[in-house]
Amino acid sequence: MESFAEFVEGPLLWAAFIIFIVGSIYRVITFFSLSTKRDKIVYQNFNLGAVIKTWLRYIFPFNQTVKKTPVFSIAGYLFHLCLLIVPLFCVAHLNEWEEGYLWTSGILEWSVLSWAWIPEGWTPVMTWIVIVIGAGFLLRRLVLPEVKILTEASDYLILIVTVLPFLTGFLASHTGVLGDHGRLIHIMAGELMLILIPLTKLSHFLLFFPSRMVMGIEWNRRGYSA
Repeated sequence: MESFAEFVEGPLLWAAFIIFIVGSIYRVITFFSLSTKRDKIVYQNFNLGAVIKTWLRYIFPFNQTVKKTPVFSIAGYLFHLCLLIVPLFCVAHLNEWEEGYLWTSGILEWSVLSWAWIPEGWTPVMTWIVIVIGAGFLLRRLVLPEVKILTEASDYLILIVTVLPFLTGFLASHTGVLGDHGRLIHIMAGELMLILIPLTKLSHFLLFFPSRMVMGIEWNRRGYSA
């Protein structure tokens, strides 16, 4: 078991990061390659003001979708906000990177991440926000006919994979449900998510800014608003 743990925290972790980084770069390059061929007129009418305006309207609750579905939209904002903040700024994660992977591997002799953390009490709260809202999204896909008909089997899998690192992280750090292997299970859940981001619909987070850029330019050209 010790050798398996070393594999999970060593080669498998690095493989997950390499797949995530290389795959992400590939997805972004592919997006621009295809869009420049199919939507030449969009790039010919590039408007930085329209691009920034569209980005802000989707980052903050100022777009028409929020007005139509306020509860779902607010839940979506909270879900994605916690989804990004907890893995990047959780104290436990930063300690692992600074004292473990980054320090012992010699990648960094001093880490600027030491200050970039959220209060420790926020982590379980934000974790539960992801878990509860994720369960709500799953229930929504199962119950609402207009959503269910558009849902594929892979959508359920992606949602589960997204919530799993948070669920396993909470169980590993606050309960004994997962036993002595809780930390390892949590790491593997995170690795699975990293690997699947560029390979599935999870890549939408990578393409948020490029896709909204194209939309903003086209809407501005046609006289629409986000």
